[in-house]
Amino acid sequence: MKVRSLRIANWKSFADSGTIELDDINLIVGRNNSGKSAVLRALYLMQIGAEALSSDVRLFSGERFSAIATSFSGGDLIRDLEKYFRIQQTPQSDTVITNVQRQGADHLAPAITLKVENGEGNIGANRISHTEPNNFIYPYLARRKVTAFDTQVDGDRVKAVTPDLRNLTAKVLRLADSTYGKHVEFTKLCDQVLGFRVGVYAAENGQKVGRSVGPHDHIPIEAMGEGVASQLGLIVDLCMADGNLLLIEELENDIHPQALKAILRVIVEKSASNQFVISTHNNIVLKYLGAESNARIFTVASTFAENGVPTSTIEQVENTPAARVEVLRQLGYELHDFDFHEGYLFLEESSAQTIIRDYLVRWFTPRLTRLQIVSTSGVDRIKPFFEDFRRLFLFTHLESHYQGRAWVVTDGDDIGKEAIEKLQKTYKVWEPDHFRTWSEADFERYYPARFKERVDNVLALNHHEKPAAKKQLLAEVTQWCDDNEDQAKAAFAASAAEVVAFLQEIDRKLFGTR
Repeated sequence: MKVRSLRIANWKSFADSGTIELDDINLIVGRNNSGKSAVLRALYLMQIGAEALSSDVRLFSGERFSAIATSFSGGDLIRDLEKYFRIQQTPQSDTVITNVQRQGADHLAPAITLKVENGEGNIGANRISHTEPNNFIYPYLARRKVTAFDTQVDGDRVKAVTPDLRNLTAKVLRLADSTYGKHVEFTKLCDQVLGFRVGVYAAENGQKVGRSVGPHDHIPIEAMGEGVASQLGLIVDLCMADGNLLLIEELENDIHPQALKAILRVIVEKSASNQFVISTHNNIVLKYLGAESNARIFTVASTFAENGVPTSTIEQVENTPAARVEVLRQLGYELHDFDFHEGYLFLEESSAQTIIRDYLVRWFTPRLTRLQIVSTSGVDRIKPFFEDFRRLFLFTHLESHYQGRAWVVTDGDDIGKEAIEKLQKTYKVWEPDHFRTWSEADFERYYPARFKERVDNVLALNHHEKPAAKKQLLAEVTQWCDDNEDQAKAAFAASAAEVVAFLQEIDRKLFGTR
């Protein structure tokens, strides 16, 4: 069962959202306090554990009710509706209405009731259980952090689905059991996201999550930084989710970009059997998930009426390059030169970037000044850089335009060759010659003959001394080029003939022979 559409009326800042058609992955972007959280919390109201105040019913609406209409779809929808909402008679509709009734004082909890549209009338429905396996929603909300984790473990705590992390210890204990069916997935995600594995150990007043250090000591999760517990909380929910709706706020908080991408990969995989509604300010989240074919992007905006009451609107972002680029711009992604690059060249070394961009292109292939030349500063970063490039243009629906307009070149050592082979295997729709190595193991070997002795000495240095020496050598070469341009051009034409020929090949492919 999945949410097919949603309509929010008189709830928080929404007077009437109109019908919001959802997909497997749904991304909601917008400024702070624009109403993103209101969408997620409107959905969460269907399940026990979601809290609300009477003041959440929209002010000055003339109504004492908020109404959230949620329509569902699925292969066995009637069975699922009866299971989750515990309906006493067979429903004739796929739409559940959640009503929130204002009480006399704003601080009082409102009355939350559910009903299913059923022909000309309605039948009563119950809020969804917040106990596995009868829950439908896994909430991962902004206020998920707690001052202390519950150290007691029992079956109720293991199965409880709450909007915070209080029962994290019990949930980790279940997954840390090597005989448990989802244990392998749990340890894999811990390795990918956290960079280490965690378990549960006996503490003074119960049990705690942490890592063992030696035969007697432990590092508790409380000593690992705020972000670790939040990431672990999402990991345990992702492991357990199957046919569920996950509501995620501010996924990017307290997480390293590399770990974030690992979680995003899992979300893409899990979207085959689950549904996600995610609010975000992060362009990495937007680019990665928004590039998927089963994803939709929504923008939320808020305006203020004369009475001071904000009114939010939500709109789906059009599947056009211009609309998607604009969303990235709003999230701070620098695209000021987005439309001017004819192609991309990814290089392993910054020295190669400097020589090619500042001299060889200008001297031998001036049309390639419209080529974006990028240094990844290391062979291990080549593949992530190219994948980010691919996802950017997949997200903006410009992938077909840039197909065949990017090249990746590494040094010709064994590590570089291995990296290129992996790229060729991963991106089989690209011609293999878009991923290649130089014939030399070090780009400095393409410097003019007058620098040969200096190059030999620098490359003979140890790992610690070499980077600074290579940087100094590059400065000497560029200074010589600036002072002796005609001589330098002739010298590089001979010493870097392979590189020049490669640039001329790119030039012909991009611009023809004109």
